[in-house]
Order: sequence, then structure tokens, then C-alpha cells
Amino acid sequence: MGVKISNELKVGLTIIGATVIFILGVRYFEDLPLFATTYELKAEFEDAGGLIPGNLVRVSGVSVGSVNSVVISQETGKVEIGFHVDRNIIVTEGSYAIVTGIDALGAVRLDLFLGSPSAPQIPEGGLVDPGKGSDLLGDLSASAPEMFDKVSGVLDGLDSVLAEAGTMLSQPESDLRRTMSSMESAVAELDALLASERGRVDSIMSNVESVTGSLDSAMGKDGEKVSQVMNHLGTTLTTLDAELARLSSVSDNLNVLLQKLNEGQGTLGLLINDPTMYHKMDSTLDSINSLLADFESDPAKYLGEMKLVDLF
Repeated sequence: MGVKISNELKVGLTIIGATVIFILGVRYFEDLPLFATTYELKAEFEDAGGLIPGNLVRVSGVSVGSVNSVVISQETGKVEIGFHVDRNIIVTEGSYAIVTGIDALGAVRLDLFLGSPSAPQIPEGGLVDPGKGSDLLGDLSASAPEMFDKVSGVLDGLDSVLAEAGTMLSQPESDLRRTMSSMESAVAELDALLASERGRVDSIMSNVESVTGSLDSAMGKDGEKVSQVMNHLGTTLTTLDAELARLSSVSDNLNVLLQKLNEGQGTLGLLINDPTMYHKMDSTLDSINSLLADFESDPAKYLGEMKLVDLF
């Protein structure tokens, strides 16, 4: 026959179980060890910084307890913060606490910085010295006027640069206009040169093929070696033709760029405010013009491989 449990015993066991669950739940939500012991400490601050009971207490980024109470001391007028930490955390003299985080985001906590391990331990209910924390929003508010002044100065400078750029573009005699005209002339000359040299390259390649065929029939067993030489020359000419095509593409891109500059597109602030860039561009154009003149006067200097064709 089973033992009959009375209703009173059932109620008692239920109350005891509920009490245990409640205590464990409170310790869990207060970020306390469920079965380990803790001890109480206090700290006083001029400003709680939004700290409330239940906020975490951390040491080196690790949660070791939570805040119990936040009240204003009637004796000192300061904010007295009560908190508990794990008993295995030895808080010694020289330790200090700092309220950190952003109240607006609900991420406020109490950071505890431990003193020397060789120092005496602060007793139960003892006072931990306050440290000076960093008020992020306060720092931003203090620096905001200076930041706004700097931004305003930058915008004023940008307005001035844009106005100067508009003036330079509207004056035909400006240095920028003359530079653009020189670039247009150089690009036009480069286009003409590429067109004329492309025809010469095609003609040379046709002659090379003809000469190669004649040598194959006339040279007998040595014709293969000559053919290899001519094939190598043909490859060189093909490469040159490809490079000329690339130069033509570069010329087209330069034309598009010049059109955008004439229409006032893009940012010219750097070009206008940095005289060294203008001088470098002018020097580059002089070098291009010198190179074109030298190429027109002595093309064989740049097509040295073509000398082999003159033998035939």
C-alpha cells in the first residue's frame, strides 16, 4: 500500500520549489553565479551616467557581478552605487570603478579596475574609489562647434574654387584653355600619324610575305632558316600594329576627356589649386610634341627591325 501524501505537504513542497526557482532566477538575471557566493561593495560618483540596478559589473571585459542600488547619499550629495561581485574576485585597495557606456543606447555598465594583488583586500561593504570615465556624447557635443566651423570653412573654400574654375573656363586666354588647346592639337597630330603609319605597316607586312615566299624557293635548304627570320619579323610587325591600335584607343579616350573638360564636367579643384600639376602636364605635352617631331623626321629610329627588309 503506497504512502499517501497530504495536501499540506504538497503545498509546502510547491512553495519551497517555487522559492528556490525564484532565488535562482533572480541570481541568473542579475548575472550572479547560481550557487557561488558574492560580496557587496560601494562606490560614489558625481554623476551616475544612467547606471541603474541590474547593470553589469565587469573586470577586463568579463562580467563578474551586477549593480544592486543607485541612490543619492544624503550625507555627501553624491551618487552612491552598491554592487556585488563574485567572491573569488579579489578587489584590493587601489582598485577603482568607472561608469562607461552610452545611456541613450541602454548600454551602461560599471567597469572595475583591480589594484595590485599584493595590496590589502577591500572588506565587505567597503568603498571603491571612483575613476574618471569618458563621456562619449559629452565629448562629441564639446567638439561639435569646432567641427562645424571646419566644415563651413571647407565649403567656403570649395565655393571659391568652383567660382575660380568657372572664371578660368570662361576666359579663352586662360592657361587652362591654352593647355586644352595644346592637348587637342597633339591628339590630332597623333591621330594623323597613326593613320599614315598603319598603311605603311600593312604594306611592309605584304612585302615580307612576298619576300619570304621567294626566299623559300630560291634558297633551298637554307630557305627554312630565312623563313624563320621572316616569320619572327612578321610577329614583330604584328605586335607593332597592335601597339598602334592601342595608341589609337588612347587617342579616342583623350578626345572624350577633352570633351568633358570643355563641357565643365568633373572636379577641377585639384588641377586649379595645384600649380605643380599644370606644369607637369605642360612638360608632358612638350615631351609628346618633341617625340612626334623626332618620329616624323626619323621613323627608322623607332622601326629598327625594318632594316632587314631593305636587303631585299
